[in-house]
Amino acid sequence: MSRPATSTMTIIYSNQSAAMGTGRRPDETPSQPVYRPSKCPDMASSNLELFKTRKFRDLIAQRLSGLVQIPTVTYDEMGLLGEDARWQVFEKLPKFFERTFPRIYDAMEVLSINKYAFLFTWKGSDPSLKPLVFMAHTDVVPAPEETSDRWTYPPFSGHYDSEYIWGRGSEDDKSNVIAILSAIDSLLIAGFKPSRTVVFAVGFDEEGGAPGGYGARCLADHLLEAYGEDGVELIFDEGIPGIEEHFGTEFALPATAEKGYLDVSITIDTAGGHSSTPPDHTAIGYLARIIQSIEENPFQSRLTAENPTSTYLKTVALHAKDIPADLRKAILDPRSADKVLKYMDNSPETRALIRTSTAVDVVQGGEKANALPETAHIIVNHRIAVEESVRTVKDYYVRHLSPLAKQWNFGLQGFGQKASGNFKATITVAGHDALEPSPTSDPEDERFDWLTGTIRGVFGKDVVVAPVLLTGNTDTKFYWKLSSQIYRWSPWRASLDPRGTMMHTVDERMPVEGLLEMVRFYREFIRVVDEKRR
Repeated sequence: MSRPATSTMTIIYSNQSAAMGTGRRPDETPSQPVYRPSKCPDMASSNLELFKTRKFRDLIAQRLSGLVQIPTVTYDEMGLLGEDARWQVFEKLPKFFERTFPRIYDAMEVLSINKYAFLFTWKGSDPSLKPLVFMAHTDVVPAPEETSDRWTYPPFSGHYDSEYIWGRGSEDDKSNVIAILSAIDSLLIAGFKPSRTVVFAVGFDEEGGAPGGYGARCLADHLLEAYGEDGVELIFDEGIPGIEEHFGTEFALPATAEKGYLDVSITIDTAGGHSSTPPDHTAIGYLARIIQSIEENPFQSRLTAENPTSTYLKTVALHAKDIPADLRKAILDPRSADKVLKYMDNSPETRALIRTSTAVDVVQGGEKANALPETAHIIVNHRIAVEESVRTVKDYYVRHLSPLAKQWNFGLQGFGQKASGNFKATITVAGHDALEPSPTSDPEDERFDWLTGTIRGVFGKDVVVAPVLLTGNTDTKFYWKLSSQIYRWSPWRASLDPRGTMMHTVDERMPVEGLLEMVRFYREFIRVVDEKRR
């Protein structure tokens, strides 16, 4: 998954908590729903008994192990399908799925798109109902050879020790692939027949791949053609793993929005020469001053109703058992907005939730110690706040670079600026991989209640559900037109692994108990949504 591996919510107020007295939540705290399927209770009990057996536990573990053993690694800027040999390992996926889930292939329509993307469609009996769409991806990030001796078990061994399934992709995101298919398979065994169509879209280039994309983008295009704009009831994809404890209360944190994205390159082209007679500033020196200006003038912190963080904070204030009284009061008092912003600005992790982030990640320039650089270059990464846009980020650069260019007698070009005249150097600014912030799914929508109720039905009524903002991005960026309700959450208790999540790093692993929780959640969510009407 293209996002931070851990939730930034876990540390929002860690610095303030110790300094404040504890405040209990008010008795008038609004309740959240609890939903369980009302039809065929015997089906639920039979599945629960199945899930408790060692045989089923080992079965789903071996399924995940088998998928992990297929090293479906994607890299940045891969070549075309059929041309880049690194795609060939994906050839093993179709046979794996057909061999592992024969009932699904017998009962559902399975469509292959661009060879390695799969669209599983379980047609419902009522065509007037909009479908429920699940998403996941089979590709994984690399496991660099230089880290191989640091893995407890080889990264593509899929080793199962009766407690964990080890290996690259065991959590991100092959666990969701196996859990969703296993949930559907268990429903087929129980004789469940949906009234609402269920679709499972499995991509293969979320972590990397060829420019433009062959997987999720093409799956979304197919679904858009099949169901039309806003033709899907809701969409569920990977997100923050599981349930976390905040202020003595367990919270499930489905993301209802994602920040946008923009890489900005800044290049200075100037005259070279011998380093024995240098100017006051080389191209690298000028870039250093630009970097300083960028870092000293960050984007403004804001917290609006459009940002899920606002709803999250209010939910914490109302439901958390041990939240400091002063903090709860500040969150619930509109006049204390500045105080809440100050709290959020206290750490880089929480600050990223309320402003467009800025990270100078690449610096290049110079070829030789005794030669003045003729070109120097930086790349600045931005994750764009929901209140901002790609355009506002570009405008920021025009505002900050124009006075510097004028002061130095440099030409400035890019983002609507054209350098014409006699300048001693040129600054070129350009944007790359632009993505607007996602639409925000309304937490007041009854479909969010369906999710909330199912989570509490599966994980317990003491769990509180709060929407959050994802600072990274998922494949849902291709699905925005299909539904106004898109949720990103991985349904298992991260506390089942005492080390926490290790996705994208050495010793990635998935607790088999967490995998069982995922299967149970998906099975229940399918049934709950199947019964709901609006």
